[in-house]
Amino acid sequence: MLDDLIPFGAFAMVSWIFYLVVDGLRRWHQQRTLGLFQAKLLDKIGTVNELGEFLGTDAGGRFLKGMTSEVTSGPQARILRAVQSGVVLTALGIGLYSYGWFTPTIPHDAINAINAVATILFALGVGFLASAGLSYRLSRHMGLINGHEDRLTGRAVPTA
Repeated sequence: MLDDLIPFGAFAMVSWIFYLVVDGLRRWHQQRTLGLFQAKLLDKIGTVNELGEFLGTDAGGRFLKGMTSEVTSGPQARILRAVQSGVVLTALGIGLYSYGWFTPTIPHDAINAINAVATILFALGVGFLASAGLSYRLSRHMGLINGHEDRLTGRAVPTA
């Protein structure tokens, strides 16, 4: 029974490590590009007065905030990621249930192992979907999602 799960676990571990490496490289490249852009922009500003005038504008405030902290995505992007993860995990759990139930040549011990993994994946998927739904409702209630959002900061813009 456990011998059947070892290849699955090894594949999952290698896939997760690959994902972490690729995501880390993507973030590093994104931060490096943003840093180069900000350095070039600062090189274009000649005097301290020009810098003060620039930082006094809305664009200057966003620039200064971008230099001090990492730009985070808005609530819509995080909710969408949770929905995507929930749908994939739920579908994978249902697929494993179907495989275990409708394949007559699988030994009984293997069916139990497959159903255990399918139950975990299905529960995680439903949990992600419930979390996304709750996050959406809370974001709407708190005014973070109202259809008018600043694309750079991911924050709601008050409407007049």
